[in-house]
Amino acid sequence: MKNLLNIKTHILIMIVSILSWVWAYSAVAIEGVQIAQKVVDRNEGQDATSKIRMLLIDKRGKKRFRNLISMVKEYGDVSKSYMRFTSPADIDGTAFLTWENKDRDDDQFLYLPALQRVRRIVSSQKSNRFVNTDYTYEDLQSREVEQDTHTILREEKIDNYDCWVLESIPKNTDDSQYSKRIIWVVKEIYLPIKIKFYDKRNSFFKILTGKNIQKIDGIWTILEAEMKDLKKKHRTLMKTDEIQYNRNIPDEVFTKGYMRHNQ
Repeated sequence: MKNLLNIKTHILIMIVSILSWVWAYSAVAIEGVQIAQKVVDRNEGQDATSKIRMLLIDKRGKKRFRNLISMVKEYGDVSKSYMRFTSPADIDGTAFLTWENKDRDDDQFLYLPALQRVRRIVSSQKSNRFVNTDYTYEDLQSREVEQDTHTILREEKIDNYDCWVLESIPKNTDDSQYSKRIIWVVKEIYLPIKIKFYDKRNSFFKILTGKNIQKIDGIWTILEAEMKDLKKKHRTLMKTDEIQYNRNIPDEVFTKGYMRHNQ
């Protein structure tokens, strides 16, 4: 299943989840895999551009602020995403690029201005934290529905939203740092608004929550998200200040050359 609560990833990042249509619930009992597929298949627009504020808070309450731009574009069954930090100065110009793949792991690249080179993120680095946030590189990567076993645990209400609570367990334990994810999916619009992450020992240690849901250009959009690491007592908060859909983003944005030269 594709990582949820992001514009396909990204932090949105990494982190903006969207949808524009409603599927009618029938008398036939829906299954977990159907919900997972509906989440993946929701309309996200042809492309999206957003400006995001990020706040990192450590266990002592120390705060660090960051700003970034994020862009994503659909290419049939896959998408490409690009993020670039614009402030503060010590991270300005750092860029991250993801190319989704249907039959293998996504390709991920990180550009570090100090080194002036693009570095590929390899499989052994997927559990590493993304530029000191509470997101890992795996969190910014897609998962296909068939990679997991999906089970409806119950139905539950969150902030006046009726949700299915979906358990997703990797079929191959070696292809994820997580033993399972518990996902709250809003009924009818299939928007995931909460995810609990469990480590290899099956211990709950991280949670992603979304709020401030608005319909923008006909697309449901989560404008605020928080990823909290319960073990490290560290949080990453993200707020989308501006987002635009279907602006025909040039394909050159999603290339390694653009990461190097658009500084």
